[in-house]
Amino acid sequence: MKVFHHLSRRVRPETTGSVLAIGIFDGFHRGHQKIIKKVKAEASSKGAAAGVLSFSPHPEKVLNGRPIKMIQTLEQRLRSFERAGLDFCLLFDLDNGLSRLSGEEFARQIIKDSLGIQQVVVGRNFRFGHQRQCGVDDLKKFGHLFGFKVTVLEPARSGGRPISSSLIRKLLESGRIEEANKLLGHPYEISGRVVSGDKLGQRLGFPTINLETENEITPAGVFITLTEINRKIFPSVSNIGIRPTVGGTVRQVESHLLDIALKVYQQKVSLFLLKKIREEKKFDSIQTLKEAMARDVNLARKFFRGRSGRFCLEDR
Repeated sequence: MKVFHHLSRRVRPETTGSVLAIGIFDGFHRGHQKIIKKVKAEASSKGAAAGVLSFSPHPEKVLNGRPIKMIQTLEQRLRSFERAGLDFCLLFDLDNGLSRLSGEEFARQIIKDSLGIQQVVVGRNFRFGHQRQCGVDDLKKFGHLFGFKVTVLEPARSGGRPISSSLIRKLLESGRIEEANKLLGHPYEISGRVVSGDKLGQRLGFPTINLETENEITPAGVFITLTEINRKIFPSVSNIGIRPTVGGTVRQVESHLLDIALKVYQQKVSLFLLKKIREEKKFDSIQTLKEAMARDVNLARKFFRGRSGRFCLEDR
């Protein structure tokens, strides 16, 4: 997948006649997947390229200063697009120039003149133009005026409510991992680089991988997880929190691999959160902490019993 951060002469040959999704797509949840699946199908039927126009940073951060915590890192989002089979991604910073365009100017200058798009696919709640003044009916009108087709999809729903990134953020931040994963359509991922720790887990008999992450949402608690290292998946138990029993004050992300020890210092690792076991708590002693860790590991072993590595990979 080719990624373009700016409009240039190199972009137009890749985008002319293509089918384009437009949106943030943070989390790449089931609603996003529905849109991209439609883009791929339409592009295939036309023998055209399939692409996405997304934004980084989040427009609400740039324009309104809202402290939105992203579900995915930028690297994870781009990887989601690539795994979905898109041919290109236009990743724009919504700077003052682009944000000042009216809806009509955006449709004419960007979609038609700069990109030469054949068809645009968006969700029902899509808004665009200066101060988000235009909606999907306006986009259809501009599409008719400037010669590109517009397809509008209804949001994916779960339990009668529309799936949205904002809802998933709330679920993740409150530790409701299984509910969030259901809406995402894949396990929540925390990725980063392995850094040196204080070896407390090793001294207690449960050595851990300590992760330095750029993920903005790190739900607190103890979780049954999958840990991906060098494209291999390992069952694991992960703790996210400040470690109050030993007087910790800074939130850390740690993962204990079940029944295997690996040297992975400075390597890139991903954790996939599957199920929350319990809240993090302050224990009366190191011994009671060790006993609790043993129970956590046993629960994880029971969870994974009968599940193959292939099942874990597909469950992503």
